[in-house]
Amino acid sequence: MENPFAKKEDSGKDKEEPKKHSFGGSLFGKHEADVPVTAMSDLSNQINNLSRRLRILEERYTNLRKNTQLTDQNLLKFNKDFHREASSLNSDLTDARREFSDLKDKVRLIVKELMECAKTEEVKILEKYINMWDPVKFVQRNEVDRIVEEKINEVLSQKSKDLKE
Repeated sequence: MENPFAKKEDSGKDKEEPKKHSFGGSLFGKHEADVPVTAMSDLSNQINNLSRRLRILEERYTNLRKNTQLTDQNLLKFNKDFHREASSLNSDLTDARREFSDLKDKVRLIVKELMECAKTEEVKILEKYINMWDPVKFVQRNEVDRIVEEKINEVLSQKSKDLKE
């Protein structure tokens, strides 16, 4: 890009005087400017170029600001979702810990009850005694009463027959 403030070298071809542009009168009379027309057009081109570049920079800045806002919104949404998921996981973990504690208590209770139960050796000893006593041959009290009554009646009836004879 051409530097607008650099002096141009004269090649010697154009030795003509550039046109002078008049700007009208000054406060105390007519004053003519010594600014050549080519310098004015260069200055105008440079101003247009700077304006164009400024618009491009403003558009880039606007786009960057929009992208930053979008990124901020996405980050806030992600952060909100992350905290919601973390809260859910924390709640699930608390429930799992509570259930695990309940299971531990139940296992302790089962172990305690099993400790109070008879061991296999004790059960085998009881089995031997039961087999030795053979409780199937035991009679119930009402059966004994009935048998005794029958025997008494039998004996009485026998005695009464003997007496009659």
